[in-house]
Amino acid sequence: MSGVLLDLAQPSDPITPDTPGAQVYERFQAEPDALAIAVVDADRRPVGLVERTAFFLAMAGQFGRALYAGRPISLLMNAEPLVVEGCVDVAAFCGEVLAERPSELLRGFIVTQAGLYAGVGSALSLLQATSAANRAHADEMMALAGVMHRAKLEAQAALTAKSQFLAVMSHEIRTPLNGVLAIADILARKLAQPELFPYVRGIQDSGETLLRLLTDALDLSRADAGRLELNEESFALSRLTGDLATLWGARAELKGLSLAIDYDGPADQWALGDEIRIKQVFNNLIGNALKFTESGGVEVLLRVRREGVHLAVEGEVSDTGVGVPEDRLASIFQPFSQTESGLKHGGAGLGLSICSELVAQMGGTIGAARNKAGGLRLHFAIPLFDLPAPSEADPAQGAAGTAEGGLHILIVDDNATNRLVAETLCDMFGATTESVEDGLAAVTAAAGGRFDLILMDIRMPRLDGVGATRRIRALAGPAGAVPILALTANADPWDAAGYIAQGMNGVVEKPIKAERLMSAINEALEPDRRAAAA
Repeated sequence: MSGVLLDLAQPSDPITPDTPGAQVYERFQAEPDALAIAVVDADRRPVGLVERTAFFLAMAGQFGRALYAGRPISLLMNAEPLVVEGCVDVAAFCGEVLAERPSELLRGFIVTQAGLYAGVGSALSLLQATSAANRAHADEMMALAGVMHRAKLEAQAALTAKSQFLAVMSHEIRTPLNGVLAIADILARKLAQPELFPYVRGIQDSGETLLRLLTDALDLSRADAGRLELNEESFALSRLTGDLATLWGARAELKGLSLAIDYDGPADQWALGDEIRIKQVFNNLIGNALKFTESGGVEVLLRVRREGVHLAVEGEVSDTGVGVPEDRLASIFQPFSQTESGLKHGGAGLGLSICSELVAQMGGTIGAARNKAGGLRLHFAIPLFDLPAPSEADPAQGAAGTAEGGLHILIVDDNATNRLVAETLCDMFGATTESVEDGLAAVTAAAGGRFDLILMDIRMPRLDGVGATRRIRALAGPAGAVPILALTANADPWDAAGYIAQGMNGVVEKPIKAERLMSAINEALEPDRRAAAA
């Protein structure tokens, strides 16, 4: 094998990091032989690479066009591509890559001249060059392709195994933990001795901390496997701060800290984005700030500015806590990164890493700085699509009211603690209940047509909740039309959409909260109430 890499590089025009995804799509369509496109800065220095197959897979996914067409290609590019000088010998390059980074050739590589972009290379171009230069090296190239293929399969298998392990462990731990949290919530509501409340609060705080740790670990695994997805819907940005104040106000007060949460933007501003993920970023940042602050307080700011069809959304969380040394600021968003103070206060060091992954997935940036008042200032910026405020309030978004008494509800769950929680909450709503332990028993019970609503767990022996729902929907008459709510810890937006597509009427996430369950029951029964009124 002879020659240098510059001889086989394809000198296609590069793009900049802010090039919209739609333009990249058109570029690939116009250049069917282009396997990758280089991304360069203003000085033509490489900063990324867009691989054709990976790009089209992302665009073809659910909401792919809506997510990426108008957003910068930096969201989808490989930010750490293989970059090599054009004067490097082809044979030497292949030997080094085979030994150290064989899978990188699957994505392509960038060829430079004096550090500036000169062209794009690929495994195909190496094979073609080798064939033309020396047929005797065909076996070497076949070995190269085989090693690359094996490396890809091994990497995919490792990621899949890790994701499956974490998903199984998350479910197995969440099941008893959700029961603990739900029972603690019921105890807090029914507690007659005020002196016992701090102990119940301790159970809730510890359980919720463990639940956040499980969620962060699962999200980190999804991010590694490229499966950390967004669910974009319309929502009111101005209501975010109220939700955050409700969630964190009491906790700050219990710790003797002040909590100021402000909104700077149009009062009627609506956006297209993933409201749950944005709240997750804020919740991780606020929880982190409260954990490391012993005196003073935490300030939260959500700033929104219109920029054409987009919104510039900025979030800030500042505290007066122990802060982070200047030389550690750049690394706090790395997984398992812990300062000495972090080790003292506990935690796995995953929260800020998940924030970084989520913000990057939304096409934004996140950073940290020393707070002038002492402590730490965490800030992020994301682009969202500007939406006009709806002309009328969506009835589903209004107050849920109170679930009517007199309901007879079937509870389906293989976990005795979860059944106890659901029975207790339904009793608080004035409803009567029957309980069964699996999907087959649920189908048999539902066939009698005596229930107004079914609360259905998803993972159960013999027949799971989705299979039971399909069979119930196949029943004749009112028995087949009974409203069914999924009770599950697997309440990701895509999971929830899948459950509803299989015939369920809504999803209630575990641990079950009384207000959320009551709201979901009302929403599920609303069509029947309207029909009865008509």
